[in-house]
Amino acid sequence: MRNFKRKPVILAIVFVILCIAVTAILNYILIPSNVVRINLHYLTNGEKYDTVFLGTSHGQYGIDPQTVDSVTGENSLNLCMADEYLDDTYYLLKLVCETNQPDKIIYELDPSYWMLSQHEGATQIFFYKEFPFSMAKLEYFFGKIMELDFRSTLAPWGYYRNEYKNIGKNVTVKMSEAYKTYDPSVLEIDAGHYGGKGFIYRDRIEGEDKGEFNNVPFDRAAIQEKAVSYFEKIVTYCENKGIELIVITTPVPEETTSAFADSYENAHQYFQEWMDAYGLTYLDFNHVRSEVLSRSMEGYWDYDGHMDGIRAEEFSKVLGTIIEKMNDGNFEYEEYFSEE
Repeated sequence: MRNFKRKPVILAIVFVILCIAVTAILNYILIPSNVVRINLHYLTNGEKYDTVFLGTSHGQYGIDPQTVDSVTGENSLNLCMADEYLDDTYYLLKLVCETNQPDKIIYELDPSYWMLSQHEGATQIFFYKEFPFSMAKLEYFFGKIMELDFRSTLAPWGYYRNEYKNIGKNVTVKMSEAYKTYDPSVLEIDAGHYGGKGFIYRDRIEGEDKGEFNNVPFDRAAIQEKAVSYFEKIVTYCENKGIELIVITTPVPEETTSAFADSYENAHQYFQEWMDAYGLTYLDFNHVRSEVLSRSMEGYWDYDGHMDGIRAEEFSKVLGTIIEKMNDGNFEYEEYFSEE
């Protein structure tokens, strides 16, 4: 009789083990390699980073840490990534500080990420699923992931089920030595390559179709409470850790700011007021002096403001120079920026 009662328990345990095994297999064969995995590996390589950049795809394509470091003589890492919303940024910051104690965090602010909600689906777990086991991942789970569709944690492969045609390629890549050693050669990047330390280098293509205007007009009323809340958490966390927090907005093409002048000026005023209230340095590179950095369309591959590699290196040199001057205490705002 006692054995009879145990049977359902044993079957339940076996069922759970089978579900875990099947889920692990499906995750392995369906979820493709991605840049987040390689970027986060930099946090476990034993290096000390003086500066870490956090933010969106504008920073991912626009900030080359190696160029910045060539000017400052420091060591920086770029963790700006596409679809990185404020909540993701906050937990990335906490993960950074589990293995590093950076002197400076530079947050790349794209106003659209403050107004729009993150798309439901794979993008909501894009960063979480690549986090190593850590306190940051645990907090990430309870702070964000637990509120999502159960598939987010139990079966993330569900968001990638349409990848079934690429199972063979995914398995081949994941079994390769390059994948196991976090070699970026396994990444497929359209018209570019992984430039190292989180930077994506986009080739400049003569005569390329750069699409149409697709920027999100700024609207103070559309600012999400969630974005504000998580930014305040970032500010408080940096203060408690003794980390300097600097906020920047990367430059977009002159053609875009001219076509939507009121929108960009309203955004500038709103965030300048906000950062002043927090006592934070805010550098809006849409106000950069033309003799300091060109914002001609030639250096972008879309009107939204994603830089090509050539312009990114130019921008990174300017950014590195500003950081160096800030470190030395002789940075003069008017030397680089205009209020016009």
